Amino acid sequence: MGTVIVLRRMTKALATALLMLLLALSGCSLSGDSEDPDRRSSPVDQRESSDSDSGDEKDEEDQADTVVGVPPAATKGTTRLGGEDAVADAAAVASVVFPAVSEATRPSAVVLVDSENWQAGVAASVLMARPLAAPLLLSDGDELPEATLQALERLDPKGADELEAAEVIAVGDGVPKPEDREVEAIGGGDPYALAAAVDQTYSAVRGEPSGNVIVTTGERAAFAMPAAAWAARNGDSVLFTKRDELPEATRKALREHDQPDIFILGPESAVGGGVEKELRKLGTVERVAADEPVENAVEFARYQSEDFGWGITAPGQNFTVASAGRPLDAAASAALATKGTFAPLLLTDSAGKLPPALEGYLLDVQPGYDANPNQSVFNRAYILGDASAVSLAAQGRLDEITELVPVQIEGGGGDRPPGPDDPGGGAGPRDDDPGGSGGGGSGSPGADAPGGGGPAGGGAGGGGSPGGGGGGGPNAPGGASPPSGGGGPGPPGGAP
Repeated sequence: MGTVIVLRRMTKALATALLMLLLALSGCSLSGDSEDPDRRSSPVDQRESSDSDSGDEKDEEDQADTVVGVPPAATKGTTRLGGEDAVADAAAVASVVFPAVSEATRPSAVVLVDSENWQAGVAASVLMARPLAAPLLLSDGDELPEATLQALERLDPKGADELEAAEVIAVGDGVPKPEDREVEAIGGGDPYALAAAVDQTYSAVRGEPSGNVIVTTGERAAFAMPAAAWAARNGDSVLFTKRDELPEATRKALREHDQPDIFILGPESAVGGGVEKELRKLGTVERVAADEPVENAVEFARYQSEDFGWGITAPGQNFTVASAGRPLDAAASAALATKGTFAPLLLTDSAGKLPPALEGYLLDVQPGYDANPNQSVFNRAYILGDASAVSLAAQGRLDEITELVPVQIEGGGGDRPPGPDDPGGGAGPRDDDPGGSGGGGSGSPGADAPGGGGPAGGGAGGGGSPGGGGGGGPNAPGGASPPSGGGGPGPPGGAP
């Protein structure tokens, strides 16, 4: 897997148009001003501001080439999408996933949800799954913000045959229904009934209810957010519950699925044991959880049970990183979970630096190579929001730990950038996670050289403790034959 960058000389008109589109999506102005006085400006912002203050005028085409050619929101391993709020984030993601430069790159429909209704955003994310593949945009109550209006006009949805040519799917009471568009409305008196109504609509579109259902909290957004990306990825509906009471709307919806596999997302502090007991009467139940939202999202990204779950314990992945404080970024993340990107949603609870659980997980799956980097795999992180959500320093660290690095075979530890609690190199996997990469870094897939990762695992472990090794290639020391991929202890000398 690789990335090809093509640079073309563009006409002045096209360059200007692209510049204005980027600025509109990101919420920026030509002067680099922001409503947030604490926002750190990019090098391009600073350069433009300096030029403006001195009275120097730049050639319009040169200015466009500077912004487009060297995007201030991107590094080699990360791409920042969006702006100062979830409205801008959703518009940016939809526009990137659907460039709308031809009929084939326009969506059939778009989903509108209220920017204050995070439950609607999470539940409606399933509408981004096939066959609808409808990205989500956000309203401001009964009005459409400028970023949403521009995105809707540019996307110009074609009309979904599965919903009588609807171009807009309005989810939730009070969401505006554009008069110049064919609209399908989905309503519900509360978040639980609304999620059930979305589930019913999507079941009708796909021809049958999903075999898997996610049941998560309707009261604590940060624990529920990761469900949105998986719903879009796999078409598994999301229903909500209260902590100590299973709402009747959710119970009724689960009966329509006829004994589905139910996956509770969130700890007992969010979805109580009594609710779990009630759910067991309606289907088979497994819980995916951690005590805090950041760890909960990581656990969900790691988890897999047959046809449910990301199961990401090896490199070669895309990830979306969003702030736990922006619940509607879950809706924005949906489009990045399908259409060739397939990125799970990971969370940060600190704008200034990456939380240890997030950093450790990304170190676990950091890609590495033994001899030829071109035969290896790569990771990329999509960051939602401006620096108030994820700082430039945090973005820099994300870029550092998604980089493809050489694997150090002897002595353990690898060449990875050490984390704050990991002086010896990359973080090793949990003891119950045989697929994670060890401290020595993940090898390129299929390599038979020592430390080369197999198709389902990472490199031989660098840590000197059992469980420190990832799934090695079939002929690599410590590697297990597929499909188990479980590595043995790494060579001595790694971090304890």
